[in-house]
Amino acid sequence: MRIGALTLALALGLSCSSNAVVSGSKGVSVTKKRTRRTNKRVHGSDYTEDIEFWTRMTQQMGSLSMPDRPTPRPTRRTPDVTPFPTDPGPVFTPSPVSPSPTYNNVTPSPTLDPTTSEPTSEEPTQSPVGVCGLTLEDRAEQLRQLALTVTDESILNDSSSAQAKALDWLINEDGLQLCPSDDGPCEAVQRYLMASFYYAAGGGTWDQCNAPEEFTPAQIVQANAACERIVTAFPVSNPRIGDESTNAWLTPVNECEWGGVACWGTNDNRNGCMDQIDFEQDGLSGSLIPEMNNLSELRFFILEQGTIAGQIPSDYGLFEKLLIFDMDFNDLTGPIPDELFNMDMLQQLDLNDNNLSGPLSTNIGNLKTLTFLQLDHNELSGSIPSEMGELTNLRIGFFNDNDLTGVMPPEVCANRNNTSPPGLLGTLVTDCSPPNPEVDCPCCSSCNVPN
Repeated sequence: MRIGALTLALALGLSCSSNAVVSGSKGVSVTKKRTRRTNKRVHGSDYTEDIEFWTRMTQQMGSLSMPDRPTPRPTRRTPDVTPFPTDPGPVFTPSPVSPSPTYNNVTPSPTLDPTTSEPTSEEPTQSPVGVCGLTLEDRAEQLRQLALTVTDESILNDSSSAQAKALDWLINEDGLQLCPSDDGPCEAVQRYLMASFYYAAGGGTWDQCNAPEEFTPAQIVQANAACERIVTAFPVSNPRIGDESTNAWLTPVNECEWGGVACWGTNDNRNGCMDQIDFEQDGLSGSLIPEMNNLSELRFFILEQGTIAGQIPSDYGLFEKLLIFDMDFNDLTGPIPDELFNMDMLQQLDLNDNNLSGPLSTNIGNLKTLTFLQLDHNELSGSIPSEMGELTNLRIGFFNDNDLTGVMPPEVCANRNNTSPPGLLGTLVTDCSPPNPEVDCPCCSSCNVPN
């Protein structure tokens, strides 16, 4: 449970994770642990007082809102299917899939009349029309061309790739039988992307919400019964689709109704577009696929406490609306992509307890709206850049349990909430415990004991 996350979201219009933090006021030392933490804990007076402060702010600030950038459309596009029921009731039977056509169904040639030497001409073969008013071949090709707008052809040609599996499912197994020409900016491409995410993140081995082994009515009911995942209820002001739905993934309902996701429910061109993907301790594994940045209306991307490995795709810097990027307690490696600091609406960056390495980019100063930054328990090196001081909205910053060295820039210290005039930065933690601090930080609220 992310109690701290919801508290921070309520107060600041974002979320934070109640991850283990360093306790105590300045001068109080705790033992630094390089080993991976297994539990999240909140300690110390500094953090507790901040939580109480944010709670009081909540009562004054109201719900989270964001600029309505897209141009509204006059009519609302609603999902094409009725959400699959999870309560007892009549057994749902998905729309029947058109039977596979027989391609050798050729009109027999007429028998030659023995009295004439001229045979009757043979009529041409016509491929049968299936769903969407298309032949099965034409529908498959159009869906493939749609996938190629976001995925490289070499990846789709690799039958073992998550994207190839998703496309095969979309063409041959998806009971919703989506049409390539379905109206709306977030229809067919979005369903393909979400299926690709499922296969890439170890779908089928999750703790819950796995797709049924076979797409029969009985197994769909069974799979839905094993899914209880709903998204964190952030205080957003807009209506949403699927924020309380718990259908198993890849079942024949709109993807907004799958467990752990929610979509925009607004009366404009965002309606039905993915807004939140939210999993914590659900056994997600595998890796992150770069195509997810094509979910252009996504605001909350939260995949906590799994075993997702590999590097963070640089393509994620193309997220234009993302408010929260939370991947803590996974196995991510490599540097933090410089492109990630292009997300000018980001409010929370939570990457603690991974295996991230390399220096912090000076471009981190571009995140002007950032209020929560948690990078502790990684292998980051170098010094903390002075550009961090440009994050004047930052309230919490954790840098401890890394390989960072040097001096905390005075530009950062100037943002502390105990300065005159006071800034907003209430919690600042590094490996700064005497007598041999790895980071010299006279303004830190807490320090870690170096190894």
